[in-house]
Amino acid sequence: MFENYVTLNDVLWGIVLTVWVALVTVVISKYVAKLTTIYVARKIIHMLGGGVVAILSPFIFSSPLIPILDSYLLMGILLYVRFKKEGFNWFQEEGNYGEIFFTFSFGTLLLLMWVIDPNYWYSNDVFIAILPLIFMSFGDGVTGIIRNYVYKRRVKGLWGSLGMLVFSAIVGYVVLSIPGLIAGVIATVVEVLPLVDDNISIPFASFAVLYLLIKVF
Repeated sequence: MFENYVTLNDVLWGIVLTVWVALVTVVISKYVAKLTTIYVARKIIHMLGGGVVAILSPFIFSSPLIPILDSYLLMGILLYVRFKKEGFNWFQEEGNYGEIFFTFSFGTLLLLMWVIDPNYWYSNDVFIAILPLIFMSFGDGVTGIIRNYVYKRRVKGLWGSLGMLVFSAIVGYVVLSIPGLIAGVIATVVEVLPLVDDNISIPFASFAVLYLLIKVF
């Protein structure tokens, strides 16, 4: 069954990107944490790890299977490390499961869209799932870095939200026109709300908006 969804090229790219994400997580983010803060290191992983994979995936993989499997594999590794009390202390924090939610959302959005539309990967509809991951990776990364340097602490603030709004609205519009712009605004709004971890609220809320605007209405 899997031969219909995985090619040799997929496997090779899967290995390359797995090594890249490991390098970002274990080496680059650790260096960034020494120079700055744990918070900035987390955002670097969001952008250079998840963000880069999200952008490249539709162009290099023949199906979403490898990105889905890799995201769940990484989630499992991060959970195992946490439960073993041998955490990556330069970016993992006690009581903060953001990186777990991030990897869960990444794979689950791709899988959810695949269940809804088995052929979405081969059309422009792929960005209904990919754009929310870009908002989660880069949009939230931008807001976090701005807040870190403007407020010198982890706090929801106007300048960080403005940075995310500008980024998400522009990228959303470029990728999916007006629906993308609206989804970028919604992603910014839910990031500010403290109800749900933003690694869940940003991708799922913006995905719902995009799907409704593009496929339903």
